[in-house]
Amino acid sequence: MARFLKTLFALLFAVAPARAEILGMKVERMATEEEMKSSLRQIDLVDEKGQPFDLRATMGNGRPTFVSIWAHWCPNCLAEAPGYKALAKACPDRWNVVFVSSMRKDYPKDLAKFRTYGLPWKIYRIADTVNAEPDKAKAAVAFYGLTKEGGVVTPTHYLIDETGAVKAIISGKMNIAEPERLAAFCGN
Repeated sequence: MARFLKTLFALLFAVAPARAEILGMKVERMATEEEMKSSLRQIDLVDEKGQPFDLRATMGNGRPTFVSIWAHWCPNCLAEAPGYKALAKACPDRWNVVFVSSMRKDYPKDLAKFRTYGLPWKIYRIADTVNAEPDKAKAAVAFYGLTKEGGVVTPTHYLIDETGAVKAIISGKMNIAEPERLAAFCGN
């Protein structure tokens, strides 16, 4: 698996600083890289019916996990759809794939747009626990990687290995449909 992740990351980013794990668009954030990583184990997600989704269990099920913060109004998010379709067709069971709405208030619009792509995965939102629990609110700020101005960089992706360790955070568009990248994602 380590060789697979090295290949994947090499293909995703031809030139990247050796230590950087937040790749792509550089912005000042309200949370540190470590806070962003640990937020994945602290946030509560729900589906369109308000049913909880256990991201922690998903991250620990022995498969790599791809988490994407997605928005209906984001041109780069929409441009990634062909890559997700290619991934769903080429290796639908290789990764746990989790989409999360970039703003709770936009969830109905994100859900409606997301469904038009016919992808086999769901899109979730941050649960309402952020309204009542300060620790959950802080985790949500970190998860979204909010900028110092309070904005969200979309898309933002978390690449998590099969042990549940966050290996990279990617801010910005990824083209998974490129043959080399798709092959790396599918382990070919």
